[in-house]
Amino acid sequence: MCGICGYVGAERPGLIQAMIAEIRHRGPDGEGCDSALGIHLGHARLAILDPSHGAQPLTGADGRYTVSYNGEIYNYPDLRRELEALGHRFETTCDTELLPLGFAAWGEGLFARLDGMFAFALRDNADGRLWLVRDQLGIKPLYYSLAGGELAFASSARALTRHPQVSRRLRPDAIQEFLQFRWVRSGRHLFSDVEILPPGGVLRWTEGEARLDRFWTPARRGPARNALPRDWAAEVELVLEDSVRRQLRADVALGIFLSGGVDSAMIGHYAARNAANRLTAFTFSTGDRVDETAQAAAMARDFGFDHRVVSLTASDFADFPQAVACLDNPVGDAVVLPTWKLCREAAREVKVVLTGEGADEMFAGYAHLPILRKLDQLGSVAGVLRLLAPLIRLMPVGLLNHLFDYQASLGRLGRDAAAELLAVAGDSGKMLARASAIMGDAEMAQATTLGPPPPRPKADLSLGGLLLDLTRGWLPEEILHKMDQLSMAHGLEARVPYVTTALYDLLLRCPDQMAMGKTLLRHVASQSGLAAARRRKVAFHLPVETLWRPQLEEMCREYLSPAMIRRHAILNEAFVGRSLSLLKAGEFLASKRLVAMVSLHAWLDAHT
Repeated sequence: MCGICGYVGAERPGLIQAMIAEIRHRGPDGEGCDSALGIHLGHARLAILDPSHGAQPLTGADGRYTVSYNGEIYNYPDLRRELEALGHRFETTCDTELLPLGFAAWGEGLFARLDGMFAFALRDNADGRLWLVRDQLGIKPLYYSLAGGELAFASSARALTRHPQVSRRLRPDAIQEFLQFRWVRSGRHLFSDVEILPPGGVLRWTEGEARLDRFWTPARRGPARNALPRDWAAEVELVLEDSVRRQLRADVALGIFLSGGVDSAMIGHYAARNAANRLTAFTFSTGDRVDETAQAAAMARDFGFDHRVVSLTASDFADFPQAVACLDNPVGDAVVLPTWKLCREAAREVKVVLTGEGADEMFAGYAHLPILRKLDQLGSVAGVLRLLAPLIRLMPVGLLNHLFDYQASLGRLGRDAAAELLAVAGDSGKMLARASAIMGDAEMAQATTLGPPPPRPKADLSLGGLLLDLTRGWLPEEILHKMDQLSMAHGLEARVPYVTTALYDLLLRCPDQMAMGKTLLRHVASQSGLAAARRRKVAFHLPVETLWRPQLEEMCREYLSPAMIRRHAILNEAFVGRSLSLLKAGEFLASKRLVAMVSLHAWLDAHT
């Protein structure tokens, strides 16, 4: 895992060094740069494989192609054998060398052959062409800009803004998306001059022209393949264990993030069976009534792992702005802080961790999915559902909490959100948006100076459509983005064994009843004898509405003060005040809104 950067055009003295400085946290073990034909490449290295060799940018043995690369290619040994059979000669055991040699052999056909997480820039030293490539599911980031007709690119948007053509002018509609959903759903950056290369994307630069294309796009679910649950479980086990086995390959110390749930339990189970050395497990203690430390400790003992517990203290909240600042695009979720601290503590002992990210997206684990599916199936009586919306607002919150599968109370705001969801029954675009948002459209118009949100396009609320939406957006732009940025802030490589095209493609034919709610994954865990198979899902939630409310209120006093609101001129002061009053009343959704607003101001302070 590393950081890359570069630009095209006349040499600008000191620019590539300034860009490298912005990505040095991603690669503290070494750095380098290389220029040819007006294409300038930079690199900061985190040495995981063959630490003594593989310095970058790296040119293949034939001299034709030079690469600056971030990531890990898990099928490197297989592809290396194929290339050696074709007569290509490797000089290192580092997977970087695979890219220039593989491109020489297969051209752009190389990209789809790669199984791993990667983002790289590949220069043709014969004719000055350049390719920017990002992995299929968007595990690794790659930002670029075409401002002023010049191409610049980097693993970090901050590195891009060191280029004099790239401004930090903001996109108001992206800010609006962030405040409503806690992340930017459209996949755009908050800076208008910065673009995000999409998952499976390739940007070709030829003779001053850029062309964006995809070498891979996620397929949608096809007709179900009927098979017994145990047969489906056996297939998933083969694919998932193979993924874990491949991702254990490293020449440095390895660890694992272990909760008490089924996601990390499966990764731990396969890691214990395949690891060559004893692993260290790291668990975050939430300190509330659903703390999973005891369950994680029991699993660590069963798996033969060393175990470390990381806890949060009141003083740790002073680090929240720093955690938010390390994100290239903000994520307005309180779990940014414990994730940042967990990564920091893990980085003191290991350089690579396996994590359970992606399981909810692959195995449809989110609570809103069956709700949207049911409402969509009731489309013929949408008018009746809309008539029921006012009645929902009259129901006791305690009664609705029994239907709300989460460790926090739904609250009055949550009850209103449920009513609003029924009120838009029959409008698929509004239903999807309302189920995903922390504020409705009317509240957004009150919350900011940016005006009401735009109309919602029609959405596909079939299971296939919902999972495709998660795969294209939420997975790369929130889940994977957050883990990459928070781990790499500490020079820690986070690997995600659930996020593979092999597992994604396998599950496309899984029957809906097994695909929904992690039913199939729990079946796999049960056949493996894991107690976590029977545990209810516990979201990674930091209870800032209860346990850590004083610390959230303190952050609000600093980042949502009247002076701060006037300075950034985005939020409505009256709306912020109402949200603070609702927080004092213990409202769960008010805490989420305030965390998002604090995160926005903290991010803007750090980046603009």
